Amino acid sequence: MGRRLRQGLVARVLVALLFVIDGGPGESLHTVAHWFALDSREGGKGVGFFLLLLLGGVFGLLFGVIAARSRPTLGRWLLTGLVVGVVWWLLVALLLGTGLNHVRLTFGGFLFSFIPLLVYGLLLGSIAWQWRERQY
Repeated sequence: MGRRLRQGLVARVLVALLFVIDGGPGESLHTVAHWFALDSREGGKGVGFFLLLLLGGVFGLLFGVIAARSRPTLGRWLLTGLVVGVVWWLLVALLLGTGLNHVRLTFGGFLFSFIPLLVYGLLLGSIAWQWRERQY
């Protein structure tokens, strides 16, 4: 079980790094910092990067715990990754961002935050599955 937790953590941190490497979503690091009311003009990108890595690790551990309890199949791990992405969006972007910090959620803002988290949840499940296949 400890190996799967590490796999989930490492996979999620790698997925979070992909979020930063891509030029388009990498510009939204201010948004991540804004969800926590820690955004500033000078330091918002660095704070957003740190928060994204931290959240990636936390939700990677969540994925590792959930994946360790179920029989490993590709479909199940992809679905688990999607669920982790949705939970991340619900807890952080929706609850913290709009609920506590009163960040306005427009349709474009919804798509800009929700869709990448779904895609990266799918990547998380896919990366974890590929690592599992190589070990067995």
